[in-house]
Formats: sequence, structure tokens, C-alpha cells
Amino acid sequence: MSKTTVEGGFIYVLTNPSFPEYVKIGYADNVDERVAQLNRTECTPFAFRKYAVLHVASRLADKKVHNLIDKFKPELRAKENVNGKMRVREFFAMSAREAVEILGDIGSIYGETPQIFEQTTTEREEQELADEVALASERKSPFSFYKCGIRKGEIVEFAHDATVVCTVAGDREILYNGKKTSLSALAKQLLSRKSGVQGTLYFTYKGEVLSALRKRLEDEGRYNSEEDKSALTAESQTPNTQKNEYILLFFVSNKLHATCKIVDGGFLLLSGSEVAPTCSPDCARWIKKLRSTHEDNLRDNRLIGDILFDSSSAAAAFVAGNSRNGKVCWRTADGTPLKDLPVGNEK
Repeated sequence: MSKTTVEGGFIYVLTNPSFPEYVKIGYADNVDERVAQLNRTECTPFAFRKYAVLHVASRLADKKVHNLIDKFKPELRAKENVNGKMRVREFFAMSAREAVEILGDIGSIYGETPQIFEQTTTEREEQELADEVALASERKSPFSFYKCGIRKGEIVEFAHDATVVCTVAGDREILYNGKKTSLSALAKQLLSRKSGVQGTLYFTYKGEVLSALRKRLEDEGRYNSEEDKSALTAESQTPNTQKNEYILLFFVSNKLHATCKIVDGGFLLLSGSEVAPTCSPDCARWIKKLRSTHEDNLRDNRLIGDILFDSSSAAAAFVAGNSRNGKVCWRTADGTPLKDLPVGNEK
């Protein structure tokens, strides 16, 4: 931003294709000068880009943003151990959109709105080149859900739109809208890119960008644990003859993404599953009672803990907020409905 006569300064959000999983959040009286200063270094292959700014009346207002993020999501802050001392950086493992949402929440208190800047042609070209480099690196060492401690059936979100939710269907596969695909293939589709992209840069798990999660675990020496990987894959290798105990089912809906596991005691609706915001007007009383009983286990229309149901229809009704036939609504990753599975006397 050019020099301004506006009193105060600006909290800025900067991005850089060199590390797309992070954003830099800081303060400057003049953002353009700060960006130019950062881009004088030759330590990064690509330049910093001014993504958004928020006018503030006082210096160090960015520290309030940092403290807010650290309080609720400390794992998002970039940290490194340098000569035995922990160095905390102004970089956060989140999408630029998420950073702007935080600025918007803070700005609304003072009647200010973040200003977002369009990407220039040069910035777009650099982004495409960075995507190609990142994709080539990812192909050499593919990302593994299991090595990151992410189990089959868990949920990952698209970083640019948290309403786009996918279910982990294998070590490198996800399920989206009832179809198996990969992170990179889906990211390419959602971003409308002609060339390939590194999918782990555009999806998050429990609020952390997957590529940043992998790097953090690698730095901690916890990514390449074959023992952990074996434990995570064991359930997918368990024969279905053991009381159907590890069959995963997915709810058939373009709007709701929910995962259920057949267990000995019934049907376990897994944490992270989405549910309809409200029950339908003609919803049966027993379904409303179910919702009321488990309301403490819901946050932002999503389960924060597993719930066991005695029938697939009860689990489906809880998700949809109205009566559903569980034998039809629940399907395996390959699209087979529950009614066609040899699971004995399923309710």
C-alpha cells in the first residue's frame, strides 16, 4: 500500500509461493515498503505477495492476532529450534482466506473491513511455477495419511472453503461426493487449474494444512513411524468375517459428509461427521430427542466425538434430521449400499 495519510497502520496478510501452506501476519505503517524489504532477500525463490490489509489505530495490533491464534490453535504457528533456542515466527499454517476471516472478525469491532488485493499476472505466473515445483517434489515422496496419524474414515477440509469436506478412504485416497479420488485431483478440480497441483497444500486436518502437518511431524521425527502406520492400516486389513467390525460406510448426500463404522454393538457414527443444522418440521419426535440427547457432542453442525446407534436408520436420521432408510443411505467407499452387504440381521 502506498504511503497514506490515514492515521495508524495496517495488519497485513502476505503469501509466498515458496511456502504456500503458510501466511505471514504482521504490522507495518506502510505495507508496500515492508513487502519490498522482505523481497530484497534472496533466501526465497519467489516473492512475497500482499494478499490483504486491515487498518488499525495502534502499533503492535498484529500481536493481538498472533495471541488469538496461539490461544486456540497453537500448532499453526511456525516454530524452529535454532541452537537449542525455540524461535517463534510470524508465519501461520493456514490459508489466506482463513487469515482474512480473522482480520474481518477483529475489524468488525472497530468498524473496519479488510482490503483484499487481486493477484497480478506476474504473481499468478509465479504461483503456477511454484505449483509445478511442489508437485514434482510430492511425486518423489508421496504424502501418507497413515504416517500423519490420520485414520481411514476421518475428515479433511478444503482450505479455501470449509464446506467442502472429504473422507479419508485409504493411505492416499479420499472420498468426495461418493467417489474416490486423490487430494491433488480434487484440488485441481476445485481450483479450476489446467496443470497439476500439490493437493496437500489445499486441504486441512483439524485446522492444520496437510503439508504443514507433514513437515511438523517430520521435524519431530514422527512422520516415518512404520509401527504407527501398521496400527492405522490394521483396521482396513482386518477380514470382514470378524463380526463386520471394520466396515466403513459413508452417508449418501451432496451436502452432508458423514462416516459410520459397523461395530459389534451397532453403528458407530464417527467424530467429524456433518449433520443437518436443524430437523425437518415433520421430523419424528424420537429423532429430535436423539439430537437433544447428543447436543453437547455437536459443534458447528459436526460431531466432536463418536456416537453409537443400534441401527443404521437411527444413525442416518440423526445425520439428516429426518427419517431415512439406513440400508439405502449408507454405502461403502465403492458405492455398495448397506442392503447389499452380507452383514447378517442388520437393522
